[in-house]
Amino acid sequence: MKRIKRNPGRFEVIDLYTALGREHGFKVSEDEDAREFMGLVKSSLKESFEDEKLLHGKRVEAMFAHVAGALGGCKLIKQEDSGSMFTNDDDLQAPDYLIVLKTGERIFVEVKNCHVRNLKSPFVVQNDYIQKLENYAQINSAPLKFAVFFSQFNKWVLLSKSSFAAHKTKFTINFIEAMAKNEMSIIGDRMIGTKPPLSVIFVADPEKEAYITEDGQANFIISDIKFYCDREEITDETEKKIAFYLVQFSKWSESEGEALFEGELLSGVKLDYQPEHQEEMEDAHQQGFAIIDHLSSMVSTAYKQHTVYEQRVIALDTAADPEIFSLEIPIGYKGDKLPLWQIELRPNTEFNISM
Repeated sequence: MKRIKRNPGRFEVIDLYTALGREHGFKVSEDEDAREFMGLVKSSLKESFEDEKLLHGKRVEAMFAHVAGALGGCKLIKQEDSGSMFTNDDDLQAPDYLIVLKTGERIFVEVKNCHVRNLKSPFVVQNDYIQKLENYAQINSAPLKFAVFFSQFNKWVLLSKSSFAAHKTKFTINFIEAMAKNEMSIIGDRMIGTKPPLSVIFVADPEKEAYITEDGQANFIISDIKFYCDREEITDETEKKIAFYLVQFSKWSESEGEALFEGELLSGVKLDYQPEHQEEMEDAHQQGFAIIDHLSSMVSTAYKQHTVYEQRVIALDTAADPEIFSLEIPIGYKGDKLPLWQIELRPNTEFNISM
């Protein structure tokens, strides 16, 4: 999926001038008004850049469009909460996105960022806020969903209002219940599993000098990169691309580099990727595979590399199209040396934490 190109430098700047002009009485082609406009923009940007909550929220909002676009279940993703809206009903609010699924179904999605660390801590949405969004959705004859990013767990959930617990003035849900009622599968999300460990070997060029420094650093020129799954070499190019994506963006732990030798000559360095906890490895041996991550989580990790540096937001969006972040697994894929388990989770609407 690709972004439709626009010319924001031409159209969105004049749209912003028009929007601020309604409030401040700006006139077109008036130098004094233009200078005041630029001053207002500079001041607003400075204030926004200092608001960490705003920056993280806007980044997550932009990220959802890339996640939804990369998962493969959407035909159209359109920002809904932009531009003018005229209505005789004051109790309306446009959700963040309109999505058309590949099935043809239309849904509205409001994106929220949640920082709770405790699995049982509630995520809260106020009743009047939901009502405004629902009113808008009902007028436009499409259901409303909430896409919530639990940032501490790098997990996305897509929820209907009915999934929340209703209180007098608010609706709540915790992470455990949200995962059980998650509807992300409708836009293509799934869990990916394979046999651990995945391994990468950086092969040293035998024609170039290769050695280990006194402080334990490997110094060599890479001549090839080899991939392995459960100690078997992956040779198919499609499988190599999938394996490379998985080791880059999954939640599996990376081992310390292991130096490889042929005789006394350094021949390369090997990295292993596998579940962090021993019990997960034991389960993997019993069932034949381990879950490497949710696809939406891996897309989010890939997006993070473009927008976050050392825990600081450096960009809210990226010029890259959603397809850049997608994991392309061919339809009917049957792995040779890289077996994959693709597990689509359906929501359990009856689940509650007391079960």
